[in-house]
Amino acid sequence: MPDGRPYPKCFGPYLRYAISTDFRNFEFFDDKIFSLFLLLEFKRAEHAATDFENGMASFATFGPEFGPGFPNVHPTRYATLRASKAAVLDPRTVEFWNKHVSRVELSLPVKPSTPEPFRRKQVITPRFEGAKELLIGVLDDGCPFAAAQFLSTLPNGDVVTRVRGIWDQDRFKYPTTIGGRQFGEAPSDFGYGLEYRRDPGASVPGLIGLNEWIKLHSTPSHIVDEDGCYAEAGFTSVMRGQSHGAHVMDVFAGRIPPSSRVGPPHDRRDPPSWKLGADAAADADVVFVQFSEACIRDATGVWLKCYVVEGIKYILSYADPAVTRRVVINLSYGPTTGPHDGTAELEEALSALVRQFDGTLGKPKLEIVLAAGNAYFSEGHVVFARRTTTEPDYVKWTWRLPPDNSVLCFAEIWMQTAAADDVCVTLTSPSGATFFPTSPPNPPPPPGTPLPPAGVDAPLVRGNDTMWRLQVEPTITPNVVPYTATPEHGDWTISVTNIGANAHLHAYVARSDPNMGVRTGAKRSYFVDPDWELKHSAKAACTYAHGEFDKAGSLIHRFGTLNGIATASDSSVHVAGGYVRANGRKSPYSSAGPARGGSPRVGPDVVLPCDESYALSGVRAGGNRSGAVFRLTGTSTAAPQLARYVVRPVALPAVHDAPGTPEEHRRRGAGDLDSP
Repeated sequence: MPDGRPYPKCFGPYLRYAISTDFRNFEFFDDKIFSLFLLLEFKRAEHAATDFENGMASFATFGPEFGPGFPNVHPTRYATLRASKAAVLDPRTVEFWNKHVSRVELSLPVKPSTPEPFRRKQVITPRFEGAKELLIGVLDDGCPFAAAQFLSTLPNGDVVTRVRGIWDQDRFKYPTTIGGRQFGEAPSDFGYGLEYRRDPGASVPGLIGLNEWIKLHSTPSHIVDEDGCYAEAGFTSVMRGQSHGAHVMDVFAGRIPPSSRVGPPHDRRDPPSWKLGADAAADADVVFVQFSEACIRDATGVWLKCYVVEGIKYILSYADPAVTRRVVINLSYGPTTGPHDGTAELEEALSALVRQFDGTLGKPKLEIVLAAGNAYFSEGHVVFARRTTTEPDYVKWTWRLPPDNSVLCFAEIWMQTAAADDVCVTLTSPSGATFFPTSPPNPPPPPGTPLPPAGVDAPLVRGNDTMWRLQVEPTITPNVVPYTATPEHGDWTISVTNIGANAHLHAYVARSDPNMGVRTGAKRSYFVDPDWELKHSAKAACTYAHGEFDKAGSLIHRFGTLNGIATASDSSVHVAGGYVRANGRKSPYSSAGPARGGSPRVGPDVVLPCDESYALSGVRAGGNRSGAVFRLTGTSTAAPQLARYVVRPVALPAVHDAPGTPEEHRRRGAGDLDSP
């Protein structure tokens, strides 16, 4: 802090990094107009938020603004918070952070917001109109609410959408005005982005709902002008022919279920039946949370925390306790970093939500479905174990950074705290410059101060875990150089020394290659074990079994690559991997377990079809226009298939090709399920 005191212990690694750079690497912060977005874990559930709020509010310049909460629901230890930069920089706040908060992490990226007085904690607004027993939620990118697979026809011929609401979380989204009336409004409870309700009702004069918007863009014969419908509203994600969210939403809740888009299970070569679905998902209402464009541009997934928690709360605001019995939500995003032992802050926040909404005491039952991830072959996971004192107490490997990479590259190293006391982590550039662990500058550097091209954060202790965060700035030369030197591309070396006996080390690379529909100039970084490559790679390249070349003996591990928020074991949080229909083997990219440490999660719950064959990859489902289909490859398509099964009020069907070895359990969980 400015007076020399250390930062609060609860500050997470990416918040510390943001402070160390004075937030300059984040385009969403500005010296005059900004808002920090934080996910907090309080030390206790009762009264902690109120006590923290009251203490911080005594400093009028940066009192906090909590995200909305549910009335009459038992409080949890997790809350979202918006605050000024001073809330994490002013030394007067240290006692409140240390007294009340266990963990706080920056949710990236955040765009500027207009400077308004901080509000006290809001209560979530009920959106119960038209509630049914089942509610489906999707958090993704692209909601084609006017496409035929999400429309119903009234007796008078008018078409209406099954989408009850859309919340676009983009802070720079503005309403569209037609004839003095407005399409889209800022949600009064969440305070950013725009929401679009199916039928706002007479209680909101001058507001156009989704159904009326569709009608305004329809011919007298009820033919919808989908292009104009999306373009005039500024729905950029669905103005293209394809989007990630459109595909996921169609797999989950489309009229034609995935099983009707492929041949029968007994012979995949048979033609699709295209039969309409009779399951509950084919007729269910949908609430869609649209991640902001800024978030989708950041492939690391570090930003997910607050946006996911508040997105789920928004979806739940449509669940009428008197009517809605079940809420099933699909999230096909996730980071490759994190502790991977079920203790990531977002993982525990998801578990807290499903415990809150457990179907008892007049509350709906909430179930969340996650994708296992696509990192199996990404070369982004290192495992090292020193079992005896006679083995070397050090390890090093290569972190390969591509040239002209436009984004920050992060990596994390995790160890048990009990074994991490004397450990030292260093990062060495291709030319030999070495970076040692350092704490964030205290105070932060003034604006305009050149930044180092790379760094290693001082070890951060989180209960039983200790983590080192490493970063290399973009390797492309910007128009204005904000660094002491443009970071080198090539082979950086990560070294870890003073490793004790019986210690285990795990390292993970943050994903940086672009999400679907995004062009950022970002490229993927990855790990290399140069010693293994030199001595064993030629032989390993001649050994091909079960769809994989041999990797035995390398520091690079394919197992333990599960989605960083999919490693907890909770009966209401489900994880789906993928397999190839042609031979029943796991899809090559589909991440596998086990979770790190003591988490009981062995691997995904089950695997579902993600590829027709090795030559015909992906699952076929809807695009952004009626009748259009395309193939999307990845476990993003497995999660909505499993979610469609979860929607059914019966137990999952029996799996086939059940794995018989621990290794296969890690790959495929309980086994293979056919498409729903």
